[in-house]
Amino acid sequence: MTEHIKVGGEGISALVDELARAHGEMGRTLEDLQTSLDQLSTQWSGAAQHAYARAQERWSVSMQHLHDELDRARHNTQLSNEAFADAARATQRLWSE
Repeated sequence: MTEHIKVGGEGISALVDELARAHGEMGRTLEDLQTSLDQLSTQWSGAAQHAYARAQERWSVSMQHLHDELDRARHNTQLSNEAFADAARATQRLWSE
C-alpha cells in the first residue's frame, strides 16, 4: 500500500499563523470602523439615531463573536497540531526502541 495520510506539520503551522494574522487584522479593522462610526453617529438625532444605535449594537456583538470564534479556531488548530506532533514523536520512540 503506497497511500499515506499526513496530518500536522508545516501546513498546519502556517494555518495557525494565518489565523493569528487574520485575527489581529480583523481586530484592528473593527476598531477603525468603530472610531469612524462613533464620529458619524453624532450627526443623527431622534428615531434615526435610536434605530442606528440598536442596529449597530447588534452588528458589533456579531462581529465580536466572529472575532472570538476566529481566535478559538486558531487556538484549537494549534492544539491539534501539537497533539499530532506529540503522537508522531511517541510513535517514533516506540519504533526506535
